[in-house]
Amino acid sequence: MVKIGILILSLISSYAVADEVWFTGSIKKLYPLGYGAFVVIFKEQNAACKNEVQYHYAVVNQNRVTKEGIQIMYSTLLMAATTGKKVNIAFDTSSTRCYINRLSVAF
Repeated sequence: MVKIGILILSLISSYAVADEVWFTGSIKKLYPLGYGAFVVIFKEQNAACKNEVQYHYAVVNQNRVTKEGIQIMYSTLLMAATTGKKVNIAFDTSSTRCYINRLSVAF
C-alpha cells in the first residue's frame, strides 16, 4: 500500500513541475491583454517555445506568477525594449503558451 502511495505521489509531482528553460532575445513586440496578462514576442526564434507565432505569455497564477510579479516583469520589459537591451526569460516548455516565470536584463 505504501508503494502505491509513493507511486501516485511521484506521478502527481511530475505533472506539477514545469519544464523550465532559459531564452535570451531582443523584444520585437509587447502585447498587453485585457485581463492583465501580456505576451512577449522576440526578434529571434526560440526553438524551445512550441507555438507557431512564438508568443511567450505572462499570466497571473500560471507558472507561479503573482499580480505583483507580472507588473514588475512588464515594467522591466518596457525598460529593456526602450533601451534596446536583451532580455533573459525563464519559461515553461510543458505548455505551448510558453508561460514566463521570471526574467532579467543585463546592463
